[in-house]
Amino acid sequence: MNEQEIKKLLGANIRRIRWSKNLTQEVFSEKIGIEPSSLSNIENGKSLPSTLTIINIQQQFDVQPNEIFELDADYLKSSQHLEDELCNAIKTFDIDRKRVLYKIVKAIEIKI
Repeated sequence: MNEQEIKKLLGANIRRIRWSKNLTQEVFSEKIGIEPSSLSNIENGKSLPSTLTIINIQQQFDVQPNEIFELDADYLKSSQHLEDELCNAIKTFDIDRKRVLYKIVKAIEIKI
């Protein structure tokens, strides 16, 4: 994994944490002591967060290190690749699992 991939993955993790708290970049960045533009650069994989920024995220939002540093390369896959993997996985589900997944998708659509 190269540096750019690491930046993208860390940024995606931090964005997910922010979204899970239902915060804008402005509010989140204020709480962790950085400028909104810096947070945007981190979330978009243009820069790495400082050690202090990571510590502030952990302290302000009770986040475990693995939530920030989980470097799951699936986030770098193309949209089509992810859709194909999801469709293949869903085909193996029984009807009850499909119903649960349907409810989850509908709940996500309502939030967005």
